[in-house]
Amino acid sequence: MTVINVTLEKTRFAILDPLRFVAAVLVLLYHYSVYFSGGFISFAKFGYLGVVFFFMLSGFVISSSATNATPLKFAFARAKRLYPAFVACLAITLSVAYICNGQYWPWKNIFLNGLIINDYFGVANIDGVYWTLQAELKFYACVFVLIACGQFNQHKFWLPIWLAAAGVHFFTKQPFFMGWFINPAYSFFFIGGVCALLMSKDRGNRAIKLYFLVSVIFGVTTAGEQVKQFVHVGSLFDIWIARIIVLVFYFFFYALSQGRCSFQRVPKWWLYLGAISYPLYLLHNLCGKTLIDYFQDDVSLSILVPVISLVVILIALAVHIIIEKPIAKLKLG
Repeated sequence: MTVINVTLEKTRFAILDPLRFVAAVLVLLYHYSVYFSGGFISFAKFGYLGVVFFFMLSGFVISSSATNATPLKFAFARAKRLYPAFVACLAITLSVAYICNGQYWPWKNIFLNGLIINDYFGVANIDGVYWTLQAELKFYACVFVLIACGQFNQHKFWLPIWLAAAGVHFFTKQPFFMGWFINPAYSFFFIGGVCALLMSKDRGNRAIKLYFLVSVIFGVTTAGEQVKQFVHVGSLFDIWIARIIVLVFYFFFYALSQGRCSFQRVPKWWLYLGAISYPLYLLHNLCGKTLIDYFQDDVSLSILVPVISLVVILIALAVHIIIEKPIAKLKLG
């Protein structure tokens, strides 16, 4: 799940804000589809691909924000965007789980989850969606190292190396340690976003276009192979639908890089949609499903699920206003 604000060139890339919200809602529909049957499941089972969009978006925007950043400023900006809302949503989730069904976790698990480093210690995620934050954090860490070494703008060196390593891992699962510092299975989506940003700055760069094309090929293939991890009965038809959806994502970011999705003026509520997408993503799964399970014996699911969805959206808005907005104003020095 990408956790950045589109602050630079707001009108040029403003379309990303409502699309972030749509991606978060798609993931919500995917997780809530367990409460329904029939046509809704057929529609919602591909909602997990919203995460792919988030990873591509993260590659696009983080690359932009890192271009002229110092290591300290980059780390500070990412930390204040990633952790405050996460800790708040984690606290809300823990509270709801305990109040509704008495569920609780050891302090060690809570602490390591709160730092988003629990996977390094073999501690399970409190909420299943947290794995995406671990993928994001590893990407941020790699970008930080590149900035600290003064190499981030030397993408003609590290980008093909990253792409080649991800390609080798795709075929051989080697190097086996790659997952410790970057997520190999989802690297092609991050790379696609990075390439799209670089193409927006240098549309004539053939090397970047080649890297983007390679990421498209591997990304679409990977999307097909991952279907059975997320769809209960992943048919050949499902595999091709997933591939087509991801291909559309790539086409969108290519169009964005070519200036074909620009806006001169955008409505203010677009920014709020983008802003609440992160806390909404964090709250919808365990917190939202716990509330649905708690009340489902007394309220029809056809009413309860939309109501809880709205409640989660409102809580996400509150987290943004109370937690994120004040902290966003903090600056170094």
